[in-house]
Amino acid sequence: MLRTFQILNDSLESSKEHAILTYDEDSEQYAVHIPKSVDCNELPAILSLLAKQGIRELDDKWARRFVSERVVPADRQNIGMIMRKLHMKKYSEFPILEYTSGRCCMDDFYLQEIK
Repeated sequence: MLRTFQILNDSLESSKEHAILTYDEDSEQYAVHIPKSVDCNELPAILSLLAKQGIRELDDKWARRFVSERVVPADRQNIGMIMRKLHMKKYSEFPILEYTSGRCCMDDFYLQEIK
């Protein structure tokens, strides 16, 4: 099943979409689409750097890097407690990303699922 999320920013007056993150639950692959209309300076750091280079369609490698910057890493001291809270038997970034809505302490961006 393909899940689709808008990447939004809390600090802006409007909840303007900045990019789209997709996650294929079957293949466990991510992708990011950054519309040409979005200013490179209004994106999370890694997406901004790539957009400035003209890369607006991110494959799994780059999209996964974006995701991994926004979730608790597998080697975190209390990862077992976090995994138990989320009923996870093995570490996976997606349940953590979904639980936190992609929020992190580095910026005001978050994810909102498109139903």
